[in-house]
Amino acid sequence: MANNILELKNISMHFGGLKAVDNVSFNINEGEILSLIGPNGAGKTTAFNVITGVYIPTLGEVYFKGQKLNDIKPYKITEMGIARTFQNIRLFGQLSALDNIIIAMHSRRKSNMIQSIFRTIKYKAEEKYCIEKADELLNYMDLLGDRNEQAQNLPYGKQRKLEIARAMATEADLLLLDEPAAGMNPQETEELMEIIKNIRKDLKKTIFLIEHDMKLVMGISDRIVVFDYGQLIAEGTPEEIKKNPRVIEAYLGKEVTNA
Repeated sequence: MANNILELKNISMHFGGLKAVDNVSFNINEGEILSLIGPNGAGKTTAFNVITGVYIPTLGEVYFKGQKLNDIKPYKITEMGIARTFQNIRLFGQLSALDNIIIAMHSRRKSNMIQSIFRTIKYKAEEKYCIEKADELLNYMDLLGDRNEQAQNLPYGKQRKLEIARAMATEADLLLLDEPAAGMNPQETEELMEIIKNIRKDLKKTIFLIEHDMKLVMGISDRIVVFDYGQLIAEGTPEEIKKNPRVIEAYLGKEVTNA
């Protein structure tokens, strides 16, 4: 895990006088699980938005596999190999679970408009492949039995899993998961922990996640970075972060050090 897949260099994101992210630098190693933690309002999701092109940083540079991402459109960043989920689930509620996955594959499809209108042999072959690939992902996430169910009718935990599957359908090398355990019960969170570990192990993905559930963070992370008031205040292994006095004071509290 020595090769950087993502690097943030002196990133700042200012909104008027508000410094949502302030001179932050860190990297993500290929194949690792890195967690970003910190209090609400610390700038965590803003960092995700900078990485994925939603915001152009006020200062600094973002590199993915050595290529600078500043000024690149979000859809192009997805094509390059970065996909994300959101704090608030953003599925297409009236579409089936299967169709939610297939839509995410559009950036990898080669058929043009004419081929789709006339449903050429090439288009039909590609459509068949997409359905098969979508079913593989649904099966991997234990959602195959819900393939034809409208996304809005799925239980909350399954919607979270479907959103992760949709991100995986882009064939991204780097998955950004924004509070994937939010709203989950303890059993669903345990299942999510195993899913994330398996995605890294089985599919060779790099995972960068924001999360408040410290059991999940401490249980799956190779490294953790900590934000407070837009600044990076600590970086290290779970054991190092648990014992860091500044992190304890700013976010974890005394009880986590004994967990």
